[in-house]
Amino acid sequence: MGAISQFIPLLLSCALMLVGNGLLFIVLPMSMRMGGTETDTIGMVMSAYFLGMLFGSLYGRHLIARVGHIRIFAACMAIATVSALTYTIWESAIVWGLLRVVAGICNATLFMTMETWLSDSSNSENRGTVFGTYQFVTYFGLTIGQMMLALANPQDNILFIYAAGILCLAMLPVLMSKSSGPRLTETQSMKFRSLLKVSPLGVVGIFMAGITQGAFFQMSSVFGADVGFTNGQIATFMSATMIGGFLLQFPVGKLADLFDRRSILVLNLIIASFAAIVLPFLAERGALMMTYGAALVLSGALACVYPIVLADAYDRLQPHEMVPASGKLILAYATGGVIGPYTSSLAMKNIGAEALFGYIVIANMVLMAFVLYRMAMRAPVPEQLQEAFVVQGPTPLATDLDPRTEYQGIDESSVAADTAMSLAEEHPEDLLDIVVSVAEHHPDNVANIAATAAYYYPEQAAQVALYLCRAIPDAQLEIVSQVAGAAPEASARLTEYMCADILNQSLDPLRTSKALIQLTRQMLDQAPLQATEIATIVSQEVPESMPEMVAEIALIAAEAAPEQRIEVATSIIQEVPEASVEVAASVAESIAASPDEELHTFLAAEEDENYLGEAAELAAVVAQETPEQAVDVATVLLEAVPEDASQVAESLAQVDPEQVEEWVEEIVEAVPEVAEEMTEAVTSSLSDHDADKLD
Repeated sequence: MGAISQFIPLLLSCALMLVGNGLLFIVLPMSMRMGGTETDTIGMVMSAYFLGMLFGSLYGRHLIARVGHIRIFAACMAIATVSALTYTIWESAIVWGLLRVVAGICNATLFMTMETWLSDSSNSENRGTVFGTYQFVTYFGLTIGQMMLALANPQDNILFIYAAGILCLAMLPVLMSKSSGPRLTETQSMKFRSLLKVSPLGVVGIFMAGITQGAFFQMSSVFGADVGFTNGQIATFMSATMIGGFLLQFPVGKLADLFDRRSILVLNLIIASFAAIVLPFLAERGALMMTYGAALVLSGALACVYPIVLADAYDRLQPHEMVPASGKLILAYATGGVIGPYTSSLAMKNIGAEALFGYIVIANMVLMAFVLYRMAMRAPVPEQLQEAFVVQGPTPLATDLDPRTEYQGIDESSVAADTAMSLAEEHPEDLLDIVVSVAEHHPDNVANIAATAAYYYPEQAAQVALYLCRAIPDAQLEIVSQVAGAAPEASARLTEYMCADILNQSLDPLRTSKALIQLTRQMLDQAPLQATEIATIVSQEVPESMPEMVAEIALIAAEAAPEQRIEVATSIIQEVPEASVEVAASVAESIAASPDEELHTFLAAEEDENYLGEAAELAAVVAQETPEQAVDVATVLLEAVPEDASQVAESLAQVDPEQVEEWVEEIVEAVPEVAEEMTEAVTSSLSDHDADKLD
């Protein structure tokens, strides 16, 4: 409580302002609907509010800087009060639309005033608490305002008078506060093209969030009126949307911090679409409690789109870019908000009230398709580079107060990485020298520097890792791991560089081999095909004196792509014959642990003439490439998969009929339990071979 006590007057003004606005948000469309106004006209009037917000987000900051926080707050609240009373004088859609534009400008400026004031007056210790309290107050105020619809008929002017009175009262706590308000500094702008290049999902996702949230929150009360809800039921319905929008962000935000945000976004859109499909059916059948529940889920899922996408965008921005970028993202949201209510109202007019939810489903599917496309085009942000998910209000403008845009308490590792990236942005041609220089001055932070550089410059990630490994060899394991996590597509090129450095002894062979093994294991989880490619490269490039490392990487590759393990093993054995036994042992272990082992055993037992076990394939390759190791390889294979004994014997007989009996004797001596099967198979194969010769 102590952390927010100084903000109580401002938060109280905020709560009263949102109560008044919450009441107007629901009274206006309800009053127009009951007055016989066409649905598309209602949608146009409600869209006008976001047009005002668009102007307010562009020019509100300049107004605050010009006259100060307290004066602009009082001025905007006075205009909002007069606007609320003006609704009672002229019942004209054109006038009401203009008043909504004015309301949007005022509210955008008021939000900026409160948020910059709270931001300037808070610090790194209480900023998160202040932000969370502010968001709670925002949702609480809107919820109370929505519930006030039940106090009177929407066409009764008393509700507009209530709203005007509450808005007028909202001035008092701030005006009577001892605080004089902070000084506002101008922020650096960011080009829209630059933001679109860095985070296309951020721009498109937030634009679509504006469309769906604008449509749902502005037109849901019209849907309620059209399906026969009473005023009290509509008030409860809309209050449920506010509660859902606030509560569901907490569990979804936790998931978005634990997993790839885009995957959670897709799941969130699926849930929202399902809720949008079932809600009108529930409402039509009069299942009120289930309808309220569906509204809670739908509003919560829709409200999560903006903060998930914003978090993903912030993940891809450097710290000093966040505030400038957020201004452009707010414009994208407001533009979507202008489009959503009106276009959805056209669908409702031509198809029916339930078309609102079909509209939302289609918009969600469009966004989902774009998210899946971006997932295919770009790797997820590594966990160590992610910003935290932050709950956002129903009107997302809290840029200055967002804890992620405050970096006074940032740790030194992030400062070092940010410094390197800032210098590299100015001199991209000197990226490698800059990264190494900063890392040498901050060796304890080299892992974060490596990850950040690899993420922002994936095409040079392998070179970044190699240069850093040479400069700070003691941190080689960390560097390789972080770079691979940030840019997994660079792992193959990195492997080539590391193998070359083992050969010319630029890097310590033992330490580098450990790093390569760790890299392969990491790719096993992140990008399995990369693990297979690493194994192939290692088999071709690593010296013959390191068969154990080759074998261990082969085993990892076998786990990564079991359908390719014989192909990989064959490639390795051909390049490094000395590693044949180690590779065969690794592959045998993988075959024995295969989930298809039951089928494998069945086919071997059935002696299907078309079945050739993997052990037999590998034994044949070794017998051809390195016959002096054929016995050792066949032995380790049959110790793991004895049911393949017949196929192994037949394969060996086909490779070298004259040598096979000697091979089998040695194998049987080591693995006596396969003696009978191998002897019969060899006898049969040799008989067939002799018969072929006679023919």
